Amino acid sequence: MNKKRLLGSILVLTICAIAVITLLQIKVRYNKLIISEDKWDNIVNDREESSSIEIEDIEFNDYNLLVDNKNNVIYYSVVDTSTKYNPSIKIKTNKKVKVVINDKLSDEVLENTDALKIMIYNNKEYRVYSLVPTLYPTINIVYDKTEDNKSRISSFIEIFDNHVNIPQRVINSEGMFKVIEEDRVYSFSLTKTSLGNNRRENNISIFGMEKRDEYLIKIDEEGSRKNEKYVRLFINNEYKGIYSFGPKNGGKIDKYERNRENNK
Repeated sequence: MNKKRLLGSILVLTICAIAVITLLQIKVRYNKLIISEDKWDNIVNDREESSSIEIEDIEFNDYNLLVDNKNNVIYYSVVDTSTKYNPSIKIKTNKKVKVVINDKLSDEVLENTDALKIMIYNNKEYRVYSLVPTLYPTINIVYDKTEDNKSRISSFIEIFDNHVNIPQRVINSEGMFKVIEEDRVYSFSLTKTSLGNNRRENNISIFGMEKRDEYLIKIDEEGSRKNEKYVRLFINNEYKGIYSFGPKNGGKIDKYERNRENNK
């Protein structure tokens, strides 16, 4: 085989390999991954539980879910569509694995942290995640923890709005983050960097509210939900809890009332 033909063969094989890798990143419907309890137990009994395999990214119906790898939990903010309980799934993991699920999505398991499980596994090891479907939107604030000593910290804000009939479901923005009271009260603002490398306000409406310079997030307390929005809050992809959300220093927050029944 001459050199040109050899190089041509290598090129073809490379293209084929890339194609195979690409084809492996396919979508599958949720219900096709459900297995029986016996099959689930057989997988677990034949392997060692391990944290060396992990889910890096997971999409339901083309939207990224928040994965808390520290606590082995995946949160699915449910959007009211015809496929909300049988979404298309696409998963990226750090090793080659298979994926199975223990039960169906339904109204009965909404907000239940114990009902649903997703397992990834190979020939030697497995890892189980709790899958939590929720009616709440989510906010994830990502920042460098080495900057904790600063009053306002540069961050990246990821917002997923699962309300019906909203103009922008996903908001990803630079931001400034402030810890007012650890694990209880936070504030943030959305920002953007101009061509001159100056930080300016990123004027985006969140959850249909009037656009504000700064927003306040407070830990949920019993009986305080009358006129506020509520979110599942994550800090650096780690789940913190259900928090109330609104503009800092007052303001009109009743323009877009949260109606949990709309998403059932």
